[in-house]
Amino acid sequence: MAIKHLNQLIEIAKKRSKNKPKKRVVVAYAHDDNSIMSVQEAYEIGLTEATLVGDEKIIKQACKKNKIDCKKFKIIHEPDELKSGKKAVELIRKKKADILMKGLISSDNYIKCIIDKKKGLMKPNAVLAHVAIFEIPTYHKLLIISDAAFIPLPTIQQKIAITNYLVYTAHNLGIKRPKVAILSFTEKSNPLIDSSADAAIIAKMGDRGQIKDADIDGPLAIDVAIDPDSVQVKGIKSNVAGDADCLVFPQLEASNIFYKTLTKLVHAEAASYIAGTIAPVMLSSRGDSEKTKLYSIAVGCLIATDRNK
Repeated sequence: MAIKHLNQLIEIAKKRSKNKPKKRVVVAYAHDDNSIMSVQEAYEIGLTEATLVGDEKIIKQACKKNKIDCKKFKIIHEPDELKSGKKAVELIRKKKADILMKGLISSDNYIKCIIDKKKGLMKPNAVLAHVAIFEIPTYHKLLIISDAAFIPLPTIQQKIAITNYLVYTAHNLGIKRPKVAILSFTEKSNPLIDSSADAAIIAKMGDRGQIKDADIDGPLAIDVAIDPDSVQVKGIKSNVAGDADCLVFPQLEASNIFYKTLTKLVHAEAASYIAGTIAPVMLSSRGDSEKTKLYSIAVGCLIATDRNK
């Protein structure tokens, strides 16, 4: 059964890991209240165990401030920001942790640790992309989008990889055959517009089973991808239009603006992770809520369980 609300992620993750060791989260530069509180909650509900890497004094002060027993966590003292990120990644590589989570470390340093060719977490020749799952008050189901963080102008090869990541994510949410919209500024095909041509090719790949277990259509404008009324008015025939589970954006600017609009204006709840790595990697903003980080941990648990089958 498909997950319809983000809070269901927690119970599904617990169910899949039943009778197995708890997943282990390691937080890089764990100096912020939200990260510590989210791993505390994940621990309390029986979802994960946690290792906090950073300045031990600051971590203990944050725990005390939030009335958290720091003895619940393993604390590794590394006060240097970049080194704390490298240490956290090292724990993943040595299989002493299952999920990497961003604390107060800067995004630049965090990514630097992840993409290190010798000591990082990237899969060989993989495309690194940010995948976000939204629960939106005005939409009838969860919506999965990419890429809002890494690739300014994705090539068609990168868009194909992103499409596969979204399909994979949807399957982990119980959506057996997700509907994927490859976006452009209009639903009318135009070979002179890269986003339109790319979308048409990827949609045809879906038709021929080159991207499996998904219904894919494109190019689609954002209105017809998610709004049934727009589909009816424009007379579009599509098994994706008006009911998309996944959105592949033509460029980072569009996806990032959409992401922030959902969180700031629509007050959508979110969970996210980085795809293309050997283990689940959480990339949350320093401004993200404790709830967003908890939901992201739950997604990480789902993916970690799936990869360990």
